Amino acid sequence: MSDYADAGHRPHGVHKGQDPKTYISYGPKNINVTLNTWGPRENLNSTLYNQLQSNWGDQPSQIKSDSDLSSRQLAYVESCFNGKTLQQCLELITFAFTIDGVSRACTHQLVRTRIGASVMQHGGRDNDWRHRRWTLPETIRRACVLGYPDSIDPSPEEKPYHCCVDDMEPIGNYIAKSGSLTLMQSIENYLKQGKELYSALVDSGIPWQDARRLLPIGTQTYIHISYTYPSLRGVLANRLEHVMDWEINCVAQLMLREIKMKCPPLLSKYLGSHSDRAKRSIFSKLESWPPDLKWPDKDGITLKPSTDPIKRTHKRLQNPFFILHPDSMKGDSIRWVRTNGFYPKELRPKIR
Repeated sequence: MSDYADAGHRPHGVHKGQDPKTYISYGPKNINVTLNTWGPRENLNSTLYNQLQSNWGDQPSQIKSDSDLSSRQLAYVESCFNGKTLQQCLELITFAFTIDGVSRACTHQLVRTRIGASVMQHGGRDNDWRHRRWTLPETIRRACVLGYPDSIDPSPEEKPYHCCVDDMEPIGNYIAKSGSLTLMQSIENYLKQGKELYSALVDSGIPWQDARRLLPIGTQTYIHISYTYPSLRGVLANRLEHVMDWEINCVAQLMLREIKMKCPPLLSKYLGSHSDRAKRSIFSKLESWPPDLKWPDKDGITLKPSTDPIKRTHKRLQNPFFILHPDSMKGDSIRWVRTNGFYPKELRPKIR
């Protein structure tokens, strides 16, 4: 029977008596994804080849080293990644990530993957979270910056971007009622008051695990998560679609970047969104979100935002997603491209 006595760990995050700090991060600015390790690193191809040969021959295939494989045998291994052979052997390939600076809303989505994934989450039950950052989504940031009367001219760097707010009156009424001067000040006051109440409860003896229920779901956290190759391929196929929530979409882009930078090219060659792999918009018929316009639909048509025949639940401006610049995906420093809810023409892939 297991002994659950403490095995030894880092001290708890304790900040008793400290005034809470209110840090606000904009969009993906604070997201950090690190591929800590992957494997197996030695003789991966020969191991896969030996397993792929299990259906033939009197004895197990026993090729010892990747260097012993012929070009034909290497091509056979690649055919497995391309979905042309049985896939079970790909489960031996694993990736271990640390994902930091993401909201609890994002980690709630990440942990939905259970088959082929293992998760260790930053604890709010055993740590004081009063100084944790909060993530400001782009739609709300634009409401703060652009959601004003037309007489207020936005700055040149903001002019290409648009706000999804149709009616500022409900926000204006709230601002007036709260005694704030601006929407941003209302947000800051809300976060500050919530953190001060959380801190007061903790300092008075209320346990962290109960006081944390007062913290916004946008509070930032970190998570360690490991995937087998098939599991990660499925996660990225969905989450690299820009119709997904912008934050987990940014995490998926950074995960792919890490694999491209740290792993052999074959491991990233067949990873991508459903649409990227099919070279057409797989989710173009969704009624919930309009397609991102990166790829044409199955009929070869790229819809203009103004000619969408489907009545969508949401508008493009309600999902102003971020794109990791192609140079960043190749290894340059991280640079995010802001959008108005559709893929910029200058970055769209050329269709052959």
